[in-house]
Amino acid sequence: MRTTINLAQAEALIRTCGHTNTVLLRGQPGVGKSSLLHTLTHHLPDYYPCYVDCANLDLGDLGMPLVNRETETTSYAPNVRFGIHQPRPVLLMLDELGKAPRPVLNMLLPVILERRLGDKQLPTGSIIFATTNLDSDGVGDNIPAHAYNRMTVVNLANPTSSEWLAWAMANNVAAEVCTFAEQYSQVFECYADNPETKNPYIFNPLTGNTRAFVSPRSLAHASHIVRHRQTLGEATLPALIGTVGESAARDMDALLRISDKLPSLQTIVEHPTTAPLPKDAAGYFILAFQLAADSSPSTMDAMMTYVNRWDAFEAATVLITTLAGDRNKAPMACANAQFRKKAAELGKYF
Repeated sequence: MRTTINLAQAEALIRTCGHTNTVLLRGQPGVGKSSLLHTLTHHLPDYYPCYVDCANLDLGDLGMPLVNRETETTSYAPNVRFGIHQPRPVLLMLDELGKAPRPVLNMLLPVILERRLGDKQLPTGSIIFATTNLDSDGVGDNIPAHAYNRMTVVNLANPTSSEWLAWAMANNVAAEVCTFAEQYSQVFECYADNPETKNPYIFNPLTGNTRAFVSPRSLAHASHIVRHRQTLGEATLPALIGTVGESAARDMDALLRISDKLPSLQTIVEHPTTAPLPKDAAGYFILAFQLAADSSPSTMDAMMTYVNRWDAFEAATVLITTLAGDRNKAPMACANAQFRKKAAELGKYF
């Protein structure tokens, strides 16, 4: 029985129960825990988003005492980072909660349980969630039992290849990196699911692979390097090694060599019936992701004329499903007769 949840399920849990339960998401580095604040902010526009990096807090960062000289008493003035100063309900993310100094964690416990910081209540209806790493990650997370018992604690699963690719295509990740993620789906495995794994790509404190490794975050960083490889030249490979590790970097480098030999979008659009075809499967996948990203109403017909020449069922399927699954591009793609026909041939959508 599965005991983890994915990012979409985590978002649903926080939106549904975050008013009463502080959800603590536990997951390995770089799997997208911190990205949830952005996603939730988009879906909860009436909330005031607040990000608190607990690892960098000291007691003075939470609030300060105010002295009433007439009564010779003090009251508590919370820091504005918690959003208590404004009337809207707060969407509060306590990031890296497990790395908070113990005095800071103790001060945050009423926030977690009672929606109260010092003697100040958060606005009615506020949502709070927190993140931390797995205990076995070995990165300094330490939450005592009495603090855990104040929260709904769930482990966050690594995204699957298809889940990450849907995000990647919506965020302009380089086609070569998308192809790497599609062809090497094992890079999304979690060491905790199989402690005996010899997977050389992933974060694994049990084998000492804890510096440069593949994660959803490092793949996004690799995309920036790939896009500037013409400027970086020979520095591209070392930069990739330092971002995703040597095994992944060398596989990506092989894809880049293939990519550099593929026809450009301009060539495909201007000469769809004669533009050269890729010589291997990887080349087709790179073009599938690239054409999906670069497609537009003016290029769609020529692009589909070119794709209809492909003898690569899986790559064509990637192109069709990527476009049909993109809420911004699907109307444009489905308006094209060649696209609809190809989708029908592949048994997709029509």
